[in-house]
Amino acid sequence: MKSFNYLLSTALFVLGMLFISDTASAQWNTEYQQLVNTKEKNPISVHIITLPEKSDSTVTLGIVFSMPYSYLHFKKNDHSNNGNDFSTSLEFNVEVFKNTKTHSSSNDEFSIEGLEPIARDFWEDTVYAKNYEQSQSREYFLNRYLKIPLPPGTYDYVLQMKKSTDSQSRISQRQTVHISSFKNGKKGNVILGNKLTKENGDLQLSLSRLGSNVTYGKNFYMLAYIPDYDSTTNYSLEINNLEVSQKDTSQSSTVYSHTLSRDDIKTEVLPTLSKDKEGKTQIRLQNIENSYTYALVKVPNKKFPNGFYRLTISKSGQDKAIVYETYKSIWVDMPKSLLNLNVAIDMLHYIVDDKTLDRLSNGSAKEREQKFHNFWKERDPSPNTDYNELMAEYYRRIDYAYNKFSTQNRAGHKSDRGKVYIKFGPPKDMQRKFPTNGPTTEIWTYPSRKFIFHATTGFGDFKLVSKEKL
Repeated sequence: MKSFNYLLSTALFVLGMLFISDTASAQWNTEYQQLVNTKEKNPISVHIITLPEKSDSTVTLGIVFSMPYSYLHFKKNDHSNNGNDFSTSLEFNVEVFKNTKTHSSSNDEFSIEGLEPIARDFWEDTVYAKNYEQSQSREYFLNRYLKIPLPPGTYDYVLQMKKSTDSQSRISQRQTVHISSFKNGKKGNVILGNKLTKENGDLQLSLSRLGSNVTYGKNFYMLAYIPDYDSTTNYSLEINNLEVSQKDTSQSSTVYSHTLSRDDIKTEVLPTLSKDKEGKTQIRLQNIENSYTYALVKVPNKKFPNGFYRLTISKSGQDKAIVYETYKSIWVDMPKSLLNLNVAIDMLHYIVDDKTLDRLSNGSAKEREQKFHNFWKERDPSPNTDYNELMAEYYRRIDYAYNKFSTQNRAGHKSDRGKVYIKFGPPKDMQRKFPTNGPTTEIWTYPSRKFIFHATTGFGDFKLVSKEKL
């Protein structure tokens, strides 16, 4: 059976064949390059979770942090270490102080001068990458945690990080946190994960690399503490999409509701922070008598639009929810064109004619958005989900062309190689030849077509000189 990625490439290949003229009349929107050059937000995710312990006299304060390899500063090793050619060192430490009313919890105003920490934890290690591509990847993540047992109460903590290139530690986060007793608390807390496994009889939930948020287009697991669990009554889970306008947040619609079954309820369990075989952070649900009750549910997030959500768990007969959490669905590495509707429509000129492009470009913002949505919905290979793989692949190709083929003379998505890549994707075979009495030549071969490019400068510029059907 052919792979789904192959089918996606074939679909875009056919779509590209509908319009392969080199004289597109669409006006280029320079906003695309502005989107590409937009400074990336801090890629470090720091998530605070609290977990019960065997004795309710203390609660685990867990600080889970993750960051892409591209944020780290890898250096090439003199000698390969178990097949890893690059490495970097990293340190994290956290200090916890008893909260006082004499200072603010604000990141900018909070000062630890003169205060003595009552607890601390420290992590340091060497991180390895197999090759240069992996060391620059935003798909590979470092994911670790710190944890400290504390009595219930209010605390200030300072999290510091030091990379191998830093001369001194930098403060990553300053925050005030309130830790409640699990036995006496009336509100449950929520932990989000992306993978569930089982080892030695214990369930293990791998945590989301986005902390308290989830990845758009992928299902996730919700682990929620149920206070004062009553096995004789029903509990229901509801997820509502939120309309966010400036500082106002209001519920707009219910996207998911589910009555918790017996299989969803995990009794007599104690969740603890641990590492999986790859060193990534997970929650291990140990079966221990007289411990705690949690709900563990797989949420069909693939069906939900990108946006903000509120998750609640309610007990039958009670109006007030016992569990509530707000989170965001995030499209990690969203193609840059999709950040701006005008740019996204402009970029369709590779695969549609001028008449179609004019139709999509006319109307109010709401009308253009709806027409754009309908255009891709008609070509969605998985219509039962909100994530459109074909659309994502098309706009990813534009970003790839820009990053791979840009030179001082031309942006990559406007170059001949970029245009072919956007329309037809990566070639089945690519050869580069260096003839003695001629320009450097690249030959891209597809199942039914071949493209030949000649170098026009010594700085990576290539011109399409031949295209032929096979």
